[in-house]
Amino acid sequence: MRREEKLQRFDVLRVDTNGIRSLFDRVGPRFYTRFFALTGYRSSLKYFWREHFARMALREGAKILDSGIGTGFLTVSLLRESPIPLTVAGVDFSRGMLAGLGRNLAEYGGENRVTIQLGDMRKLPFSDGSFDFVMTSEAMEYLPDVREGISECVRVLRPAGRLLFIATKNSPMGKLVAATWKNKVLDPDSVRSFMIEAGISRVETLRFPWYFKHVDATIMALLGVQDPAKCLSDQATQPSNFC
Repeated sequence: MRREEKLQRFDVLRVDTNGIRSLFDRVGPRFYTRFFALTGYRSSLKYFWREHFARMALREGAKILDSGIGTGFLTVSLLRESPIPLTVAGVDFSRGMLAGLGRNLAEYGGENRVTIQLGDMRKLPFSDGSFDFVMTSEAMEYLPDVREGISECVRVLRPAGRLLFIATKNSPMGKLVAATWKNKVLDPDSVRSFMIEAGISRVETLRFPWYFKHVDATIMALLGVQDPAKCLSDQATQPSNFC
């Protein structure tokens, strides 16, 4: 398939942004978490972090952002599985989802480890180079143009920081999830190219453990690093733990 044909799928949102927000405000806080628990994605994250944590190069005191944090299953799973104490900043545009996040954090006991802001992934309320590690899960599929969200993630990422991009991919099982939540499916090769265009290099695909084959068939996980050359040029003005 030609690149122009792939891009067409990403550039048109099937429902309007206000409609998406309304959906998540009304039914997202509880049903969203239950849905991904039933599909096995939520439980798969525990083993995903255990297998790939070292690749994230996270250190104590690292500044971490979850863009489109939702009800927080990616963040909560990271905090539970991390061998070192971590804190996370989270942004989401749905008040309902952030309310659900608050309940999940209270259940886990992680209220003091996550700071929450209401905001748009396309206009993150942070200055350039604010974070060592940025992650996003099951969120970018709702943007009219996924490149806007990726560019913002890279903008707030420090030189040589890492970006973890998790989303529903263009596969038969991915399309079933998209039909339920009215989101788009994304093509891994195109997302990889968007990350590189935004300033990310060394993009690699991370697999979910073999016993979660259905999750791997539904969801892509891409990990990229800022261009090392950019890190060297910016290190004098923006020191980073990752350089």
